[in-house]
Amino acid sequence: MGEPAKVFEFPGEIGDRKIYVVHNAPEPADHPAIQISISRQDSVHWISYSQKFRVRELKFECNDKHTQVHPEHPFYREFPRDSGEFQAQINSGPARPEAEGCTYEAFFEFEDGSQVDPHIQIGK
Repeated sequence: MGEPAKVFEFPGEIGDRKIYVVHNAPEPADHPAIQISISRQDSVHWISYSQKFRVRELKFECNDKHTQVHPEHPFYREFPRDSGEFQAQINSGPARPEAEGCTYEAFFEFEDGSQVDPHIQIGK
């Protein structure tokens, strides 16, 4: 009988899939940004239980370097060009390294035309 496979341990933690439930209702005035880590390969998993939605736009807001240098698309998926269809859940995939320190506003549109705009901050 063969030897059992060796178990290897990876150093540090590997990415987190951050679940964010989007609602087609008014957002509270203070809704904190989703924190995404590039080095950990975090991603955002947006879910709606009420109705399907789509990413209408990801808009650059600012970066902590106080410059206007930023990638147009903070994730490897290029929203909204990646898919214009309404869906019950959408995953961002990992963030691009050149987006480090940037904050984006995501605009989601629901099937009924209502919209929400959660914020995303990308860190190392």
